[in-house]
Formats: sequence, structure tokens, C-alpha cells
Amino acid sequence: MSWQQSDLHWPPSGASVHHQARAVLAQVPALADAAMGRLQAIASRAQYRPHPLSGEAAALSGLRAQLDHLLVTGRALAVTPFLHGVGQVQGQQASLAAPNAVKALADKLQDGADPLLPTGQLHALAWLVTGNSAADLAAKLAPLCALLPLPEWCAALRRLEANNDIMAKPTAAKVPRWRADEPLVWAPLRPAHLALGSELAQLESLARDSQSPIAKLQRLASRRAAHLNELASALDTLATLSGQIYRWQGQGDVASLAAQLGQSSPPDHSMSMSVAALLISPSPLTFWQELTP
Repeated sequence: MSWQQSDLHWPPSGASVHHQARAVLAQVPALADAAMGRLQAIASRAQYRPHPLSGEAAALSGLRAQLDHLLVTGRALAVTPFLHGVGQVQGQQASLAAPNAVKALADKLQDGADPLLPTGQLHALAWLVTGNSAADLAAKLAPLCALLPLPEWCAALRRLEANNDIMAKPTAAKVPRWRADEPLVWAPLRPAHLALGSELAQLESLARDSQSPIAKLQRLASRRAAHLNELASALDTLATLSGQIYRWQGQGDVASLAAQLGQSSPPDHSMSMSVAALLISPSPLTFWQELTP
């Protein structure tokens, strides 16, 4: 079949879904107004009891503020053996001793040429992972990257675990390259799908009116119980941690932090493979400090 030029038209498949749904949904406002009128007529005689736990729940309303307090804004930087100018390269091998990793962080705190150098009084937290070989560092990084997916650390782990056989030369695919399967939902299909899906959700809600209010409440109660169990299970999973890491923390301006970090006592040069990270924020880094006590 030859190529043919054609104009764009709204797909009949989408229009068909909309028109069929709209034939029912257009009747909803008038019926809802009538139902509200009947409810208003008996509103003075209706009594509503609060949930038995509503008082206890209200007393814990401050927990939201405590949770939000853990979310802080700050800056982070990381060093790895593969970072240009930081790691030491000999032939095909890169290394970064623990003291040199800490020195790189301290030096960066004094880099006045960087326009994003933090200022003011700051809270700082540093992490350090060390090994005496590339395999040792990879073994220690693997569980930590699953928990703390710092991009630079994860990139270093991928490089440590990669097959670096320089004698192998794989055949490169021609360009353009195929990507993995993905939903073909660019505009206008994406917004059309969202809008039509919302219409169908209204139809599905109307279809469930065949259930009694008691049955609906029972279903909602079951869904809440299941959701609470899922939340508890998810938090239990998050609380299952593994891995070891060196930790340092300080407080002050960048000059003071650089001095404190420079005077710290990291592992010696026998730990030739290291990665490190430094988190800095004007606010306390409570969650991250408690994560690595």
C-alpha cells in the first residue's frame, strides 16, 4: 500500500464511548437535585453519631506536622572512585582510599568557585562505604543501594558489577534503536483516556447503586481493613534493613564543616575502594541521622 496524505479526525471509537456514557450521565444532575431536596426535608429529624475513635484520632492530629517535619530541603554530593579528578586511576583500575574520599568532601565545602556552595548555619551528615577491593566494595554497596539509591553510588555499583572484558567487542545495534515496550499514550490519547475514564467511573458508580447502603458500608469497611493491613505490611518491610556504613555528622557554616570533616578519623588507606556522600541542610536531618545511628 502506498503512502497517502490524510487529515486528522477525532477517532469514532472515542466519540462512541463518550456519547453512550453521556446519554445516562446527562440525567444525573436533575435526579441528584431531587434527591437532595428529599434529604433536606428530613434533615432536622436525622441524627449522626461520630465514629467511636474520632476523638482519639483528633487528639493525634499533630502527627501530620511531625511527619512533615522530617521532609527537609538541602543539598547532597557524592564521590566515587570513578569520578574524574577524585579517584586514582592506574591503567584500567580506579581506586579511592577512605581518607581521600573524606578529603574530597572537605575540599568541596571550600570550593568558592561553585555558585551553589551552601551558606549560613547548616546541619551536615556524611556517609562512607569502604572496601579493600572492588569486589568487597560491590558486596557492601549492593544492599545499601537498594535502601539508599544515591545516583552516583548506584552508577558506581553498576560499573563495579559490569563485565569489563576489554577483549570483548559487542556488536552495536543500528540507530535508531528500539525502546522497551511502553504505553503509546501521547496526547491526544492520554487526555482523552483520562476524560473518558472519568465518565465511565461515574457510570460504574451509578451501576453500583443496586447495592443497599448497608452493603456499601460493609464493603467500605472491608476495604479500609485491607488497606490498613497493606500499610502495616509495607512499613514492616521498610523497617527491615541491612548493610553497614560509616557515619559522620556536624553543624556550622561550610568553613567550620570543612575543618570538622578534615579532622575526622576515617578508615585508613588500606581501604582502597570507597564511596562517600555528604548531605547538608539548614534544617536538622532527623530522619537521615536516625537511619544511620
